Amino acid sequence: MLHFIDAEAKHAELLRDTLIESKGYWGYSQEQLEEWRSNLKFDEEYIARNTVKLILNDEEVIGFFAIVKGDSNELDHLWLLPKAIGKGFGNLVFEQILFECSALEISSFYIISDPDAEGFYLKKGALKVGEVYSEPQKRMLPKLKFTKIGL
Repeated sequence: MLHFIDAEAKHAELLRDTLIESKGYWGYSQEQLEEWRSNLKFDEEYIARNTVKLILNDEEVIGFFAIVKGDSNELDHLWLLPKAIGKGFGNLVFEQILFECSALEISSFYIISDPDAEGFYLKKGALKVGEVYSEPQKRMLPKLKFTKIGL
């Protein structure tokens, strides 16, 4: 049974490590993952200012997501640990993200997607609207927009 709890400043390393472990699922080299780990920080202000939720299956953290509300709303993060990928959790988490967006009065949001996750978001109804250069990854990433019907 999935449930969601607010991330706190004390979870900063857990968020970083979850993101890196999730990216590792897609075959990146250990060297690349460690470089990203050394440059990635979730600071207290980011966690406090945005909607950052830990995803728990029973009592075990299996991922997290972060929604940034602002001039251009964004699903800034959605990461699942490798053991949770391919089990339908992504679909359940996306429903929770839409619930959170409704509560925040967000009817559309952008996603700068990892290329490996682009297909998931397209299946959910997002549209590709461009690309964004990622300095840490040294490549272009898909920029998607999701618009919720009925808000």
